[in-house]
Amino acid sequence: MRGRLVFLLFLLCSLAGAERCPPIFGDSECPLGLVCTDGKCTGEGASENCDVLTCPENMRCFNGRCYPTENLPCNRNVLVGENAARSIVSDCGIHGKCVNGRCVLDRCAGVSCGLQELCLDGVCTNMTDRFCLSSFDCGPTFDCVANKCQDSGVLSRPICSCDPDQVCGADGTCAPRPKCSRVFCGPGAVCVDGFCSSTEALACSRDDECGAERVCRSGTCAPDLCVGKRCPPDHQCREGECRLLQGLLCHGECPAPFECVSGRCARNECARKVCQLGETCDGFCQRVEGRFCSLAIRDCGEGFACENNACRDQLKPVATK
Repeated sequence: MRGRLVFLLFLLCSLAGAERCPPIFGDSECPLGLVCTDGKCTGEGASENCDVLTCPENMRCFNGRCYPTENLPCNRNVLVGENAARSIVSDCGIHGKCVNGRCVLDRCAGVSCGLQELCLDGVCTNMTDRFCLSSFDCGPTFDCVANKCQDSGVLSRPICSCDPDQVCGADGTCAPRPKCSRVFCGPGAVCVDGFCSSTEALACSRDDECGAERVCRSGTCAPDLCVGKRCPPDHQCREGECRLLQGLLCHGECPAPFECVSGRCARNECARKVCQLGETCDGFCQRVEGRFCSLAIRDCGEGFACENNACRDQLKPVATK
C-alpha cells in the first residue's frame, strides 16, 4: 500500500510539472514562458492572441493554449457558391501532415538515415540484404537483386531534372553535354560527343543518362519495362510490375493523392473532395453543423466555432453571378 501511495505522489508531481493546464487531466499546455495557475495560463505576455505566443513542437495554439496537433481535424475544401469554393490549410506542426481530414504525425519527418537505410515508423532500418520478391519490397532507393535488397545509389546521386541534351553535374546542376547542344536523339539513343549512340548496355549512374524509354538498372542502361504498361488506378509501375500504392514503402513523397507518412504511402481521401457548408471531410464529407462540442479546434474543425456546446460553421455562402 505504501508503495502505491509513493507511486501516486510521484505521478501527480510529474503531471504537475508538465505544464498541463489544468495540471491533472488537462488536455492543453501553456505556451512557452507561461505557467498554469488556478487553471489559467499566466505570466508576462499571457494572452488569447496566438499571434504573440509560441507553442512547443507539434502543438498548435488556440485561444491562448497549446494543443497536440495529432488527430486534430484539419484542412477544408468547401463549396460556398455556384462554382466557388474556399480552401483552408491547417497547421499540423513541423512533423505533421493532414491525411483524411486529421493531422497525423510523420515519424520520419526530419529523420536522416544512412545510405543503406530507410526510415520506417521513425526508425532507420538497414535495407541491405533484406529479403525481397521485387524492388517494391525494398523501397524507392533500393533494388531487388537475387531476392536481396541492394542500394540503387539514388540517395548518393545529385537530384536533377535536365533536358535530354544536358547532364546532371555532381553539384546537382544541369550542364550541356559536350558538343550536344543542338543534337537530338530518338528513343534508345543518347548524344555522346556530338553523335547519337545506342544506350544498349551503356554504363550509367542515373536514369537520365540512358535517354528516352530506358532506365539505369544495376549500373547499366536497360529497357524501361514500364513503357506501355497500363496499371490500374492507384497503382505504380516499377520494373514492369504494378503494385498498389497504399502501404508502399516511400521516401519523402508519394504520387498524389497519396502522402508519405512514416515511410509508407497513405491515400488521402480528402485531397480532391469539396464538401458543403456545415461539413468537413473525414475521409468522406460529413455534417458537423450542430454537433455537440466543448472545444472547436478538437470537436468541430477549421472555420467552426463552438457556441452553446454546438458546432457552428463560420463560413458563409458567397453570392456569385
